[in-house]
Amino acid sequence: MNILLYDIGSYIQKDLIYFLKKHGYSCRNIIYKQNEITLYDDIFFEKKFNEQLDRSAFDFVMSTNFSPIVAKLCCQRNIKYIAWTYDSPINTDHIEYYQFPTSYIFLFDRHEVERVKALGGQNIFHMPLAVNPERIGKTIITEEDSAFYSTDISFVGNFYEGILPQLLAPQSEYDRGYIDAVAASQLHVFGYNFIDEMISEDLIARMNQCLKDQNYFVTGLTKRGLSHNIATSVTHTERLVLLSMLGRSHNIRYYSSTKPEVLSHLAYGGIVSYFTQMPKIFRLSRLNLCPTLKSIRSGIPLRALDILCCGGALLSNYQPELAEYFIDGKDVIMYESIEDALAKADYYLKHEDKRLQIVRNGYQKVTTHFTYPDRISSILKTAGVI
Repeated sequence: MNILLYDIGSYIQKDLIYFLKKHGYSCRNIIYKQNEITLYDDIFFEKKFNEQLDRSAFDFVMSTNFSPIVAKLCCQRNIKYIAWTYDSPINTDHIEYYQFPTSYIFLFDRHEVERVKALGGQNIFHMPLAVNPERIGKTIITEEDSAFYSTDISFVGNFYEGILPQLLAPQSEYDRGYIDAVAASQLHVFGYNFIDEMISEDLIARMNQCLKDQNYFVTGLTKRGLSHNIATSVTHTERLVLLSMLGRSHNIRYYSSTKPEVLSHLAYGGIVSYFTQMPKIFRLSRLNLCPTLKSIRSGIPLRALDILCCGGALLSNYQPELAEYFIDGKDVIMYESIEDALAKADYYLKHEDKRLQIVRNGYQKVTTHFTYPDRISSILKTAGVI
């Protein structure tokens, strides 16, 4: 079987290709850095895409994360397109791009599957992500690594500063206060995202009118766009609060592209490599803090699975699908409030035997139930290509 793969900037692309080739499939991988301008139309890309299909006989086209332009072109050429996403929510509001009969879209967040289906999306399926213990098992940890990366608690990720403050600046005092209240309330609720329910079409209309009247840089704000911006703002606050408070009692090192002033008392590790440094960080940290981006409504993010596969102890907010697959206090450590996170971090850092048992159980479960061979087989069978 011959597969044309498009790499649009994905952490999981290398692992996917490794296991596809291990299955005996032939893969041609094309790097394509799409952006908002080229998301739907790109004359140069269309020409190259058609040249690829004219030059070789491919059984189907595949990408990690969904590409609207690839979906459109595959439909035009009547070739199946398979997309497996590791980001959520999916990256377009144009429902027609989810309705091509040649597309098969696999989302790791079950709530997002139901949302897109309700909008009219076709061939939308739930597919959790996977881990590659073969690659991670080859990680060599030196004495220097142990000296540098070992810490009580680590955090690897973004702080999602976002543009919500800019969106709110020209709005009425009432609407600013309302959205601030929604964000503040969501900050204290774990396992259920109610932001969408609090955004009315009237609110969107008023906000867009204010943006237009002020000749603002943002136009055409959608309900999904506002919801995502509120979710990222809540995530930003949650991560800062957790790290700041945990840092009062424990040694913490965080790794990110930004260095917030409020965390100046904590050790900062900068940006780290997904393939070479993260496995060492996860293994050598006694606890790995992993607050889920609030726009991921139910699914298990890739970072959480990677932590478990690296032999790390996962400290995560309650997430419906995480609780579905893993047992709190046995395989992972889940918190249901900021206070709960502080208490559990303190407890497991004082009870090393219980922490190590959770590490062993989490590793066993993730490497048994979240494998690439199983995921690839399910995806290809569902899409009808095997």
